[in-house]
Amino acid sequence: MKTDRLKSFMLQTKTLLLTTVVVCALAGSAFAGTLPGHANAFGSSLAEWQELFWRWAFGDVSLPTDNNGNATAGKNVVLMPLPDAPGDGTPGSIDVTLNVGQAFVLPLWNVLGTSYDDGTPNDPALPLSLFQTLDITLTIDGATVVTSANVMDYYTAFAFDPAIALPAEWSPYEAIVWLQGIAVTHTPLSKGQHTITLDVKNTEPVIDGMGNEYVFEFHNTWHVTVKTKK
Repeated sequence: MKTDRLKSFMLQTKTLLLTTVVVCALAGSAFAGTLPGHANAFGSSLAEWQELFWRWAFGDVSLPTDNNGNATAGKNVVLMPLPDAPGDGTPGSIDVTLNVGQAFVLPLWNVLGTSYDDGTPNDPALPLSLFQTLDITLTIDGATVVTSANVMDYYTAFAFDPAIALPAEWSPYEAIVWLQGIAVTHTPLSKGQHTITLDVKNTEPVIDGMGNEYVFEFHNTWHVTVKTKK
């Protein structure tokens, strides 16, 4: 949990989210389509969607892609791509095209714990207060969906079994062993143009196995076009 490259995967907003979040508007209403973390969305729990997203992101599993180049899984569910944002508050944005009827999973703010090959203890689990005190706002088409008041509705935590092995050149990182994070699942957006924004920052530091402290801040925007598949 120490290199800049790994940080950019560990903590993502949106969705992350995907960042774990799946957000889409149902019948034009952002609130109607956002599903809480305990929901069994599209055949999987939020934790299962999160695990699939991050295994895919780190190349541990391969998934088919749709005609727009998006990774897909389950019953027409897209793993939402994430903006290239370093986590230091620099704004990031990305253009995404979805087909009508596609739901999506989007991580918002996630921490991935690692093991080490140099004797360093595994990254310790983080206190719930870190997530309870996130300064976070997720909006869809201007409607507020996730805030500090309801953020724990979209919290999940689990251990990767098996762990996700990391390349030898990433030493002393050995594997990704657990996830704690925020995400949502959402039903398909209506045809047309949509905007998703995520502003998030931890007010308590993330502390890794070496005792290093981190603050991650994201200001991300998704410009989403939903079209009829040809």
